[in-house]
Amino acid sequence: MSRQRTKGEKGEWDVRPVLADRRRTAVGPGVAGRFQDIVWPASFPDAPRARVHAHALAALVVVTSVCAAFKGFYWSDDPQVSQYREGLGGLARAMVAPFGWMAVPLLLMCAVLAGALRSWPRWPYRVLAAVAWTMSALAIFWVMLETSLTNDADYCTGNAPVDPVSWNAVALCLVAAPAAGSLAGWIAWVISRRRARPVTLYAVWLATVAATVVLTLAVPLHAAQTCGPWGIG
Repeated sequence: MSRQRTKGEKGEWDVRPVLADRRRTAVGPGVAGRFQDIVWPASFPDAPRARVHAHALAALVVVTSVCAAFKGFYWSDDPQVSQYREGLGGLARAMVAPFGWMAVPLLLMCAVLAGALRSWPRWPYRVLAAVAWTMSALAIFWVMLETSLTNDADYCTGNAPVDPVSWNAVALCLVAAPAAGSLAGWIAWVISRRRARPVTLYAVWLATVAATVVLTLAVPLHAAQTCGPWGIG
């Protein structure tokens, strides 16, 4: 709390309380903070305690989206594989599996992020954070392991699969996704007449990143040949 002195018409000094951070809390962050909110919403310039959890949640969403893309558009949509399921139903079931395994860790990390932004009590917050990080580490390890083990032993009975896609495509996807998220955040900021709060921009950014990861990988993964050239042996 600070005080501002102004001189009135009759020469008296009027002392009025002024909140030092009124622009941050009431209207939003300043110019520098707003720029970071749009370009990289996970930075949360005005909430340093939330920054680590925001980046962790983004990493969980990105890795889960990559695994879902491989499950849905590589292994489960090729007529040559033994467990091929035609139609959108089979594709949806394959893609939902990684997000189903990560549902609880993702929700816990969202809760920890909310606690960091709202300054929850120290000990409940720390316990929740420890549980969220532990479950996230275990769950993401399982999702990556299960996705990597989904191979020709599960689908192709005789021939080794062709290399699904160059890792350059994955790297390009991981570059394009944050850029698309930043663009979506900027559009949301403009549509809201510059009133969108950092949490809203982060939610828009995160959803756009996840969708971009899946859509960017869908084309090369679907076009790649899963089983060997002779089909199921």
